[in-house]
Amino acid sequence: MKTRNFVALTLSIAILLAVLIYWREYTTREQVAPYRVLLWQLLIWLPWILGFKGMQRLIPVARKTSFGKVWILGAALIGVVFHYGWFFLLSNTVSPYLHLPGSRFGVYRYFFIFWTLIDIGLMWFVIDKLWKGEREEMPRPVLFELTRGKNKYFCEAPQIHLLAAENYYTRLFTAEGVFLMRKPLKYFHDLLPGNMFRKIHRSTIINVNEVSELAKGQDHGLEVIMKDGTRRRVSRNYVKEITHFFKDRAH
Repeated sequence: MKTRNFVALTLSIAILLAVLIYWREYTTREQVAPYRVLLWQLLIWLPWILGFKGMQRLIPVARKTSFGKVWILGAALIGVVFHYGWFFLLSNTVSPYLHLPGSRFGVYRYFFIFWTLIDIGLMWFVIDKLWKGEREEMPRPVLFELTRGKNKYFCEAPQIHLLAAENYYTRLFTAEGVFLMRKPLKYFHDLLPGNMFRKIHRSTIINVNEVSELAKGQDHGLEVIMKDGTRRRVSRNYVKEITHFFKDRAH
């Protein structure tokens, strides 16, 4: 789960609660401005954004320990207690319902129930998303089964240097030699990691880690020179993208 998505979720909760509270307390609408209710709710739920950032850092560390889930649940409980205290302190200070008939500490009794339930549900949601998201960010390496004659070879993505389309086939230049596979180039393009492989032509994909030089070709176009000396022309449509990519990569 990304931070901006959680910020949007937190703001949505604050706005929704502000609307519901203002609508529910219809007897005090003449005494309470709606913008004050909204501001009050935004301030109450603001600490959740900081708590989310803390969980983003804590969960990867906790996953490496034997009692990771216990530590996370303990941290979650502390977070809920802290937010409950923040809610009480803020409501007793800036709540628009402070000192109004029927309210106590700037809130009505049902407020506590709703905040507690939302806090627990939101904490569970955050932990579940971040814990699963951490696992999803560790994908299994792509392994290709390549054949040459009657022999089979298993090749990981970093071992592939270059791929070239030949009609309905794709020729793979790898550390184990050259293989011709009956699969279109798009099949490999969809599987290979984008941070390692770049398309330089509609029929050519290169492993950027195997590039030694960018040079001008005979027609004054751009060529990629691989570490094994292979030269491949960069299509005019990809020149700007490839140039910027290697420029940003260099130190």
